[in-house]
Amino acid sequence: MSTHDTVLDILKELSATETILPEQSLQDDLGLDSIQLVTILIEIEDRFEILLDESDMNPFELTTVKDVVDLVERYEAAA
Repeated sequence: MSTHDTVLDILKELSATETILPEQSLQDDLGLDSIQLVTILIEIEDRFEILLDESDMNPFELTTVKDVVDLVERYEAAA
């Protein structure tokens, strides 16, 4: 499964939304609250087996679906 697909799976589970587009807002379009935003970060670490830097642990810096995908891809590229 690709990075993009795995991130979409995480977001689908948390938002109960079937169709997710890169430009969608995590809070406004998917209806995620602050606890769910933190859960995204935890799920990313678990599913991708990465440890996010402290500087990337602010869930409010992730505003769109694309932001989440980009974060994971940045870590995968550095590995």
